[in-house]
Amino acid sequence: MSFFSIPVFAKSDKLEKVGDVGQYGIPLVAGAISLYHLDGEGLVELGEGAVWTALTTHLLKSTIDAKRPDGTDESFPSAHTASAAQGAAYLQFRYGYQYGIPAYIAAGVVGYSRIDAERHHWRDVFAGLALGTGVQYLISEQGWSVTELAIVPYWESKGLGVAISWRY
Repeated sequence: MSFFSIPVFAKSDKLEKVGDVGQYGIPLVAGAISLYHLDGEGLVELGEGAVWTALTTHLLKSTIDAKRPDGTDESFPSAHTASAAQGAAYLQFRYGYQYGIPAYIAAGVVGYSRIDAERHHWRDVFAGLALGTGVQYLISEQGWSVTELAIVPYWESKGLGVAISWRY
């Protein structure tokens, strides 16, 4: 006979689908809110954040190549959570807490869904949250924009290369 018990929760396919939809849904809702506000500059920030978050996430996944709880590769960081958090961070930085808090709660559900589905560890989810938020912070709050970045490939007789210029 046991004096205490630890609750055991079964994996939820519905919760996993919520996470799958949320990774795109939160940024899409953020875009719809920007359209409602006729905020073209904000849409550019949102798009830049999405691109840089995705590129950084997938670069880290392939470089670190951590094992998932289910034994497959490329666990770290959680791309679902990074995408959801980036959309939530955009709403927070652009429109304030009244938009940011519900969006971050939704991003938390996306992250939890990945743990529940045994696709990620907690560290992967927290890293995705930090990555998505951090990238959007640099763009929205610090003004790091690709509109200030120029990447120009060149070639000459001795080889080829890439010239990169960033005005800040």
